[in-house]
Amino acid sequence: MMRKLYLIIILSTFNIHSQSILTALNFGKTNIFYSDKIVKQTTEENTFYNSKNIEKTKNIIYFNNHNKVTLELRFDENDNLKQRLTRIYDSTGTRSLGRKIENWHPLLGHFSETAIHQYDSNGFLNNITEKDNNQNIISQTIIINNEKGYPIELSNFNRNESQGKETADYNYDKNEAYIKYFNKNGELINSETSKIEFKNGKPGDTLSQYGDVIKSDKYEMEIKYDKYGNWVKKIYSTISNGQLQKKSETIRKIIYSK
Repeated sequence: MMRKLYLIIILSTFNIHSQSILTALNFGKTNIFYSDKIVKQTTEENTFYNSKNIEKTKNIIYFNNHNKVTLELRFDENDNLKQRLTRIYDSTGTRSLGRKIENWHPLLGHFSETAIHQYDSNGFLNNITEKDNNQNIISQTIIINNEKGYPIELSNFNRNESQGKETADYNYDKNEAYIKYFNKNGELINSETSKIEFKNGKPGDTLSQYGDVIKSDKYEMEIKYDKYGNWVKKIYSTISNGQLQKKSETIRKIIYSK
């Protein structure tokens, strides 16, 4: 009985799909590499630190001739494949038409989901439709954009049922997005202020020679770059009561096209 309940909880969790204004803001943006040199593959070895243990993962990522991700393989600390992400682009190789995520779970086994990306007349993302293994629609996201292409309203649907919506106002001079969250009944449940461009710092931040934020009032990032200006190591630490606490470390090996 407990195992059946556990399976139901897991299945319910995987059936909850939602996009957000923050993910829509960053959709399709490429700041993975700072040089124009074409990359074939990267291997990222990640170490995450918390109060209880240390977790290690590995990601192997493949790219097309525009340095867009075409395939990402995600492994656990035992080198078991846990997730495979495949992306499809239009004839330019730059605009995403969709993606497929495959998961391997110890209880659920192998299952996959696909997403179809659609665009408005200005070329801005305005619809994401997600489907299950059997091509049944499981979720849909409808986005309204302003003239700059920034989402000002985003509505999520789980199958045909509304899951609520988000709205956003922008202060471009301050690099800020003011986001409101509403439930399915249209009631305001939360709000927050976030960055529009996460790479851009705010007054008082310390930037690297490539414009990455390496010190703010909340965290520090130690970054090492290769000769092309692409990062090969990142150490992320939070600042609490004036003390640094190491949270993660990532080492990236880059294979460039000849």
